[in-house]
Amino acid sequence: MFHEVKIFDKKGKVKKVLSSKKLSSEYWNSFFHNPFSESMQKGKKTDPKSKTNANVDDESLDSR
Repeated sequence: MFHEVKIFDKKGKVKKVLSSKKLSSEYWNSFFHNPFSESMQKGKKTDPKSKTNANVDDESLDSR
């Protein structure tokens, strides 16, 4: 839920009013057109085997 936003100029007069409906539609459009959400839209799942654990320190795994 978004609230109406008023943008003022230097003199304190209302320059622009963004309605809650406009803000909501802009947010969700940007959410679904985000490059990171492409896998969600296409139904792809990330391959857990393709992720590597770089810089694993064996000393921190010591059970002493």
